[in-house]
Amino acid sequence: MDPLTGALAFLCVASLALVVIVALVAARGRRRRDGRIAEWAAKAGWQVVMRPAVDWGRRLPGGNPDGVRLLLSGQAGGRPVLVGEYDVTDVQVATGADGSATTTPHTRHWVVTVAILDRPWPPATVTTRGRLSRRNEATGDPGFDKAFRISGTVGPWCTPALIAAHLAHRTPVPWSVAGPELMTWTEGRMRPAHPVGDLGPLLHLAALLDGR
Repeated sequence: MDPLTGALAFLCVASLALVVIVALVAARGRRRRDGRIAEWAAKAGWQVVMRPAVDWGRRLPGGNPDGVRLLLSGQAGGRPVLVGEYDVTDVQVATGADGSATTTPHTRHWVVTVAILDRPWPPATVTTRGRLSRRNEATGDPGFDKAFRISGTVGPWCTPALIAAHLAHRTPVPWSVAGPELMTWTEGRMRPAHPVGDLGPLLHLAALLDGR
């Protein structure tokens, strides 16, 4: 074997070994983190579900049907609540000066929180309105229609109290409702010390939709 071939073979083996080591370290860190979340859940009376069979991806960025890896199930404010970690991995392609393409995987994470309502609603989503987005008169309230966009059915849930709560920043945005599931999502990951985060704004929104 000539020296160049031997050097290339060594580099290939070394690169493979490095990939394996990085994967093992990442898996160990994930298990340690999952263990801390499970400890919190046991103390707080919540249940941990790994790889839950939930159909949330169609309502979330990236549309990944298998994106929820871990879910916590419990009670808060007198209603069932689910909190899960959702992720999407896409591939970014860059073209070099010589025309060769390199691909780099990029994973984004969200914390998804779902409150179960007293009754089902037709699908609707509320998001903040971009500066250049086309404005419509969904509610008739100038302040709300300028700040927020409603996609889907504008139901009887869109009350003056709900509009006022949005304008006062007392509700989470974005949010969506479909059937009895009221969902909101925030980019990032769960904090193992308190993985469910602040449920107050979501529970307040759920109470407004339920008319409590």
